[in-house]
Amino acid sequence: MAIMIADRTLRETAGGAPTETALKHGTVVEVLDDSTLPWTKIRVKETGQEGWTTDGAIDKASDSLGPLSREEVAWECVDLAGVFDINAFYLMAVAQLRSNVTGWATDDGSRFGPIGFSRQEWSLNAVQPEWKIEYSSDHITRWRAQMMVFAAMASTRQRALADTLSRQPSMAELLLAQVLGTEAAALAIATPATGLADILDVARRKAASEKIDAANLDGRDKPLLSRDGKTSLGLVGDHLEAALAASRGPVREEVDKMIAKLDEHFGPALPATGINLNSPHVPASRRAIASLIAEGFAAAGFGAIQQIAAIANAIAESGLNPAAENLNGERSFGLFQLNQNGGVGTGFPEAELKDPKRNIAIMLAEIGKPHQKPHRQRFMATTSLLEAVQTFVFHFEKPGDKAGETTKRFKIAQTLVP
Repeated sequence: MAIMIADRTLRETAGGAPTETALKHGTVVEVLDDSTLPWTKIRVKETGQEGWTTDGAIDKASDSLGPLSREEVAWECVDLAGVFDINAFYLMAVAQLRSNVTGWATDDGSRFGPIGFSRQEWSLNAVQPEWKIEYSSDHITRWRAQMMVFAAMASTRQRALADTLSRQPSMAELLLAQVLGTEAAALAIATPATGLADILDVARRKAASEKIDAANLDGRDKPLLSRDGKTSLGLVGDHLEAALAASRGPVREEVDKMIAKLDEHFGPALPATGINLNSPHVPASRRAIASLIAEGFAAAGFGAIQQIAAIANAIAESGLNPAAENLNGERSFGLFQLNQNGGVGTGFPEAELKDPKRNIAIMLAEIGKPHQKPHRQRFMATTSLLEAVQTFVFHFEKPGDKAGETTKRFKIAQTLVP
């Protein structure tokens, strides 16, 4: 037996006229003839009706919709993270939260997984010219299409919320914005005592322009909302943390595969040439760490200017202390102060981020992501120390005051030039 994974109307012949028989996803069928692809002849198990449909609308390997492969979804999240500059762990956590990473979120077919899109939500977001995304209403049943659309939505919302808050949002704040819309979420975040009724009033008024299905506020997303902005953000954070705990494993495995490829480049120690490790910003006890950064970046193909820019950033972030941590409003650890709360360090345990070699490898993996390609090329090609530092600050490290930190770190970098 097989199962329909998309809504289709049976046709009289392969590519012929449609019949009056409409089949819903989840209908169990028998494949009679698949020799005329992309058309396949089927028989409906329950009624015995026969007809033709597109082959891609059938899962021939199963007679139930069942759960998706978590490993496959995790890889998709890692891949989409590079394309849309959004955190892979966040994408997987939302799939966990919305559908337990299954193909369908509800048995009655009113919502579709793994993201749990409603038809209305899909119609508002399935076409996104900015990302050159253009899906039809039928594509809601394709899980990869769902993940791509949601990743694009998350990236767009993250940028909008960052512009509104004048800082990068946490993952909980981002999810709240995806539930409520940017303006309502910003109200809840900026004035946490604002009552839920007032927040929802803004959310409903802005729903159409922010491409939010207002019905979700009283349905799927209602458990995430309560009393006021502070309480709602806390609820979202609690649900998201639980979802992260349940789903981060497969994503970690896929990220580790990516990092392993970079780790392979860490061969025997390479001498740090063209760098002044006697700089007053490099204590004698930290020279080996500075050399380790230079060696890692050299092995990844970066020259002395780029190695100096990386070391200068690590000096500014941690003083070259692998055990450095910042728990004041964030959770950042190690040489490059990789942030667990929605930043480059998300999904990695504290102990791993404090391992200097792993910290360097994770930063190199971030630089190696597809969405960083133009910045990586600029960083690799420049012969200007200032440009190398600036590129690292603005696109790889991304501290709060980018302009001020560029000036500070450039001055450090100048002392590293022999």
